[in-house]
Amino acid sequence: MAFMSIQRFFFNLKAVLLGLGAGVALLTLQLFHISEYGERLNALKHQHLLIDKIINTDLTDPKMASILINGAMAELSLAVKLSGEEVLLDSFVTSGDERSSLLRSLGVSSKNFEDNALIWSESPIAARDAYYARVMTARTAYLADIDRMLDYQIHAVGTSIATAKISAIIVFLFGLAAFLYFRIRLNHIYDDINRACSVDVDGAKHRPKTREIDYILKQLSRKSSQVVLSSHLTHPISGLHNDRGLLNTFNTKKTGKAGNTVFLCIFEIDQYALLNAEHTQEDKKAVYKKLAEMISLYEQPMDIIAHTEDDRLIFVMSRATKQEALDECEHIVKAVHESTFLTAKGAMRLTLSAGFLLKTPLKSLDEAIADAVELIELAKENGGNRVAKLREQSDTY
Repeated sequence: MAFMSIQRFFFNLKAVLLGLGAGVALLTLQLFHISEYGERLNALKHQHLLIDKIINTDLTDPKMASILINGAMAELSLAVKLSGEEVLLDSFVTSGDERSSLLRSLGVSSKNFEDNALIWSESPIAARDAYYARVMTARTAYLADIDRMLDYQIHAVGTSIATAKISAIIVFLFGLAAFLYFRIRLNHIYDDINRACSVDVDGAKHRPKTREIDYILKQLSRKSSQVVLSSHLTHPISGLHNDRGLLNTFNTKKTGKAGNTVFLCIFEIDQYALLNAEHTQEDKKAVYKKLAEMISLYEQPMDIIAHTEDDRLIFVMSRATKQEALDECEHIVKAVHESTFLTAKGAMRLTLSAGFLLKTPLKSLDEAIADAVELIELAKENGGNRVAKLREQSDTY
């Protein structure tokens, strides 16, 4: 069976997101390019208005007419410049030679019109009609060049819009395909994680699809099968240490806890009565086996996990600090709360109440366990699904 790699999945996801980001950036650039073409069209249309403004200027007041015409010509020069301003993607959309030819022709006809308009505005009244005729001839040539430039620019806008539409469709289809593909892959990952965090009486029915989860499950299976204990030292349901096995192993390991402190955390299922009354022994065995696997994820070489006769799980921990040990116990309680346990009667949710304390050398292991059990009762009184611990600087609960 070919397994999917979670690491490879996220590598591919980052690559796809990068590709989508590049596609969106290109589409944004194309839209900006189209807006720049719109500015060119506005500049060309504005030249029409300026031409009409110049030829309709009243010359009865020469000074005012000169001011109006010179101002309009300054705007006209700027409009000609704006109508030919280069845009980043010009070379990909239009022909550079054609555009240069049209711009040169537009510049020449604009200059010719401006020169004739200035001569006409400064000419004596007797010759004004003749110069006005020249202005109108220059105007006709200028308008023809503007119209050619408008046609060219409208074609460029149409091409740009068509290209942008194609880009948008490609980005959309690519994004949709990526969404559907990664959604299916994510469902496989979520399914594997849910299966790994739940109990299945018949585990052969659900094979993992991801390499990492398969590896974790095999490691847990190998770990649980490596240590073969005597039957009188193990609990018949979970295969963990029983009370006797706990004491025996604790006495063996306690000499090796160099530099660390021993902490004790006892877990009890809040729904134990329901589990015991409504579910089979096989379901119960599967639940405790899974709980043991979840606790074993935090197990270190000098730790001990046991299953007592009263169906409580004991976690003897060797840690450098109290906070480190307490955090791990709280993580276990939270992980169980967020997990689904699959039984013969369907899925069920379980929560744990826990009692946590530091095991002092002055008390035996049995005495420490008895104190921790009292803390469990305190946790249950406060709603369960939590870890109860002794107050700081005090032996009271």
